[in-house]
Amino acid sequence: MVRRWGSRLAAVAIVAGCGILPSWFVLTTPALAAAICPSCYGFTRLEDGIFVESNMPAEKRNLLFSSVTSAKEDVVKYFGKLSRHPTIVACATETCDKRVGGRGARASTYSFPGGSVLRLSPRGLDRTIVTHEWVHVEVHARIGVLHQIRGAVPAWFDEGLAVIISKDERYLKSGASAAERCTQPAEAGLPVSPFEWGPLAGKSPMIYAKAGCTVLNWLEANGGNTGLMIALEEVAKGGRRLP
Repeated sequence: MVRRWGSRLAAVAIVAGCGILPSWFVLTTPALAAAICPSCYGFTRLEDGIFVESNMPAEKRNLLFSSVTSAKEDVVKYFGKLSRHPTIVACATETCDKRVGGRGARASTYSFPGGSVLRLSPRGLDRTIVTHEWVHVEVHARIGVLHQIRGAVPAWFDEGLAVIISKDERYLKSGASAAERCTQPAEAGLPVSPFEWGPLAGKSPMIYAKAGCTVLNWLEANGGNTGLMIALEEVAKGGRRLP
């Protein structure tokens, strides 16, 4: 126990000393600490940037690797290129997930200057979930942390776009238009802050469907993928907020 905490604190001190992240942030966000010192939290390397719970069965490792490969392809196809490769910490058990800060969500994305960490629970190893989270990584990387903190891209837009690109069949149907794809009507006044979004989404998951439909309507009215890329660039330059 003493060795484990010593290793964690040493890793935190290195990162804080380099000026990447404040030590309190890492200490209160165990998924970040696990990405810095995977072995301290019971993870082992699967591939570059991918760490899995040491006892993760082979079939789950294969599933994860396939999901990450597909997610990367999906994000590149939509955005044209990757702005950032996240570090992934993936759990095979709920005990592991709780240890790295899981509170019931299938997955979470933590972005900071120069990097992002994906925490994947045992229920978040599939292609849809990994793609969803990787969309957040790409959006955050493109607009910059300062604009992310300022809420220049509201939570509902960030989440709705992730639902669209991940083709999440729980919330959207297949089709060529918003009218064909929406399972819930677009809605004004959806949560802007991720701190509002999280609790509400936990109670009412179909809010993802509403966000997805709202963003689909925005895309149709604003030049689709091309319009979105222009908008994100403008956000990054401080020239606008979305929508």
